[in-house]
Amino acid sequence: MPWLTGEEAVECDILFAHNPLAFAHMPTRPLRLRSKVVLLAVQHPPFDGAGNAQYNFEVVKRNLERMFGAPVIFAPVGPKVRHQFEDIIAGRPELLRHDLFNLIDLDEWPIRTAQPPCERAVIGRHSRCDLLKWPDTEAELRAAYPDLGNVQIKVMGGVPEQIVPLIGSNWNILPYSNSGVPQFLSKLDFYVFFHSRRWVEAFGIGIAEAMASGLVTILDPSFRDLFEDGAVYCRPEETTKVLQRFLASPEAFRAQSAAARTLVEKKFSTSRYPDRMRELYDELGLCLPPALVTAGNPVDADALSASSGHATVRSGPGRSQRSPTGRRRVLFVATNGIGLGHITRLMAIAERMSPDMEPVFLTMSAGSSIIEARGHPVDYIPSAPKIGVTDDSWNEVFAQELLAAVEAFAINSVVFDSNHPFPGLLKVLAARPDLNWVWIRRGMWASRHDLDPLMQHRFDMVIEPGEFAADEDHGITAQLRAGVIGVSPILLIDNDDRLSRAEAASALGVDPAGLVAVVQLGSERNFDVSRLRPAIINGLLKHGVQVVDAINPLAAKREDHIAGTVQKAIYPIARYFNAVDLMITNAGYNSFHEAVYGGIPAIFVPNEAPEMDEQAIRAAYAQSAGLGLCLRAVDVERAHEAVELALSEDFLAQQRMRAGRIVFANGAREAARAIEELAFSVRTDRALGGAIARV
Repeated sequence: MPWLTGEEAVECDILFAHNPLAFAHMPTRPLRLRSKVVLLAVQHPPFDGAGNAQYNFEVVKRNLERMFGAPVIFAPVGPKVRHQFEDIIAGRPELLRHDLFNLIDLDEWPIRTAQPPCERAVIGRHSRCDLLKWPDTEAELRAAYPDLGNVQIKVMGGVPEQIVPLIGSNWNILPYSNSGVPQFLSKLDFYVFFHSRRWVEAFGIGIAEAMASGLVTILDPSFRDLFEDGAVYCRPEETTKVLQRFLASPEAFRAQSAAARTLVEKKFSTSRYPDRMRELYDELGLCLPPALVTAGNPVDADALSASSGHATVRSGPGRSQRSPTGRRRVLFVATNGIGLGHITRLMAIAERMSPDMEPVFLTMSAGSSIIEARGHPVDYIPSAPKIGVTDDSWNEVFAQELLAAVEAFAINSVVFDSNHPFPGLLKVLAARPDLNWVWIRRGMWASRHDLDPLMQHRFDMVIEPGEFAADEDHGITAQLRAGVIGVSPILLIDNDDRLSRAEAASALGVDPAGLVAVVQLGSERNFDVSRLRPAIINGLLKHGVQVVDAINPLAAKREDHIAGTVQKAIYPIARYFNAVDLMITNAGYNSFHEAVYGGIPAIFVPNEAPEMDEQAIRAAYAQSAGLGLCLRAVDVERAHEAVELALSEDFLAQQRMRAGRIVFANGAREAARAIEELAFSVRTDRALGGAIARV
């Protein structure tokens, strides 16, 4: 079923709006969805535990009425939210008579098969890393999650730094993983969840997941109205007694485990969806559609939505399928790097977008000819050093050029790939908040590089390409990943896109029957490898290896051509990997990841110029992982030794074995999907005054 963008003329009986926080502001463009009633699923309480307002529900109601031209009914997702609304005296919105519980698919949560615990117990919980999701005091925390010899505590999602000094010696803290929650819960016996008195849990989907998994679930008594006899209720200081009671009675544990699963099946299972819709139509006085008259068995919710006349509006980007309302133009802006990394990453993303997106490029890189050769419209703006002007004057002109491109092409989104957003771009960003601004920012920054920690908040989305050596990344971006979308490594060429060995060898001008090495050490504009290059090439020729001396596509042919080598301008080299037996390359983002994930043995020569990223760490990491060798530019005397080792059967066998264990998914697809979802989103996350163009 296609997702709607809001631009389609659609009529329905019931329009579901999810989360009042998403409708605190009016959208910047009109929505053409028309319904008989708008049902707002209230997934966030109007007040926190201290009684402070979380949003203005009157404004939310008014916004929805004016967006869709229909009456609005608030549907609490649980009794805690309902009780807060019922306590409101003046201006209380109309409430649905029954709670609109969150639903879960029981097929995703296997029935517990483990035997009841006897003497030892594993207790745990999963939630986002938020201080309000935890007890307020050290005494409550230690009571709820006791430091006992026969109790192990497992937490998924991390713990706030304020809590770390308070935890016991029996804790095991794991990062959050959406796909790993069922496996995590299957390792627990008890699920214990207590939170701050300053917080109000509107529903508690994590609790429902634990109960569906058959865990004995221990909660604060405030959850009793929602989870009834499916859970056990006590204060934090009573937790140990509850644990001891169930450890002493396997029969009681089995009974409570079964009661948890039964409660979820009765109240929160997706199998209730047809009944829920029938109840809604009855309460709202609407004529029941045929699909609901006949539906008696569990059905696919999306299919039922399509046939029963209701639509859903979500808080944020949705999955984008082919849009009937027109394409979105996205402007890819690449700076003038030392190499071709910026434009390569952007092309990798652009070429994996759906037909709904129309990429246009603006670059300061002389590689604009490469972009054009791959079929993308592109405009080239020379950098300040190229034309000999000051940075200030160049930024003024660039801002005008960027703004002109945005207006001429009716741009919807701007995607920028660079380490530092420069003043000209930031000036247009401030003037055009109506656009979607995306920053592609790779990691592995050297500690000597500066970055304003607040810079990323000026963008609507920050995407960080995956890094194979990320565990050794301790630069500033490693501490600024909150809110950043991490994707798998971004590469232009997938392994399936390679030419055959015969075709690739012919293009490279080598014999496919012999060993082939490609020497590609970058543009060399800021790092001198003039002594190392001939040492490597002569060492390869000495062993009878065919050498392709790769020239930067933007550079002239070398005057220091070494006899016996083939000199070629190659881009992208990964397309020819089936004819490459050894790479000698720098350790820039693209070159490094192409070799590692392409399964190509490599000698990595890091570019260690001060302005570069931590290429030496990448190269050393690959060497430690048995996937390559590290040869620094100062180690000219080791060049022949490195070549001999790289050609040895032991190294090659180990490299093949280790490379074969690497699973790769191209993050370019993930990044393209995230940008596309943002481009088709209806934005209501900012006040209109801060969301319209200020040109």
